[in-house]
Amino acid sequence: MKKIKILDWPAQRFYCETHPFYRWKEQLKERGYEVKCYHNHLHKELKEADYLILHSRYFNPGWQSIHDRNQQNEEELIAYLLQIKKANGKLIWFDAADSSGSSDFPIIPFIDVFLKKQILKDKEYYTVPHVNNNLRIWIDRDEFGTSSFQPCPVNQLHKIKVGWNLGLNDYRYFGYKMSRLSNYLNYSLYPIKFSQVAETRPLDLTFRGTIHYEKSGPDRVSEQRNKVLTYLKNVSMKVASGPVIPKKSYWKELRNSKLCISPFGWGEVCYRDFESFISGALLIKPSMDHLITYPDMYVPNETYISVKWNLDDLPEKLEHIKNNFSDYKHIAIHGQERYKKVVNDPETFINTLLSAIN
Repeated sequence: MKKIKILDWPAQRFYCETHPFYRWKEQLKERGYEVKCYHNHLHKELKEADYLILHSRYFNPGWQSIHDRNQQNEEELIAYLLQIKKANGKLIWFDAADSSGSSDFPIIPFIDVFLKKQILKDKEYYTVPHVNNNLRIWIDRDEFGTSSFQPCPVNQLHKIKVGWNLGLNDYRYFGYKMSRLSNYLNYSLYPIKFSQVAETRPLDLTFRGTIHYEKSGPDRVSEQRNKVLTYLKNVSMKVASGPVIPKKSYWKELRNSKLCISPFGWGEVCYRDFESFISGALLIKPSMDHLITYPDMYVPNETYISVKWNLDDLPEKLEHIKNNFSDYKHIAIHGQERYKKVVNDPETFINTLLSAIN
């Protein structure tokens, strides 16, 4: 039996990206892999693992925070990586950043595998030493130098592999106390509640959020969201928008909507994407053709409607979908069916994981 040990993110230990390891623990064991999670980097059992996975957000605050990163905490992290590597087999860094870019390349020489939720099809982008290269590739320039990144050494590029994205998180709705048991609540007893796709719903569209501005200049991270919110002020549709609302109300709203817009923010893949599949709303989203990710739910005109990164075609597409929803209903159905298969498929998760770390 091979051992997979995970240094997990303590702040989200009850509902984090490691959820599939809990959910499919027995299936992993059947394949010969025993999994155990830890929440203290000094734990005495963090040794003699065949694979040690380090969740990057464990080191935030500290080196993992761009604002807190400095030479001292980088040297401390590298020293820890060198030390922990001596006591284990493969050392795997799970870069849990939201975007396909990464600010973690300074440590890539000291690990064996660099897992990401999503990676660029053009991996050479990671190696280009140019000040205007952005962590978020859809933002074409970094005028204020806040999102540039240290390039990946060319001889380390082979370590970058696709792991798993937010699609395998737990999207079942629980109250606060029950949610803390998320990793242990059986899906046969507490299944995901999918809503049937329907042509008749009270709302045409839902999108919750607020316009953000930065004091130092344009808020490029919120640029797409701001454009969506500005446009929705004048659209001739039944729209639910505005500030964030309680989770229970949000789910009800989404299940009553035909469409859901999910712009990029800190990253491309968003919780809202999978919430739309569950609720039976048609997902409209900027093009994802530049990405490789798993689960891959992004097939244009088959599982979602793709729009340009600058959203110039969004108004026209929304108007056409509103007036001809019956012609688009099958896309929402296919998206939901595909997602149902994904979240009930431990074999593909295990195969994807083992392919990446072996």
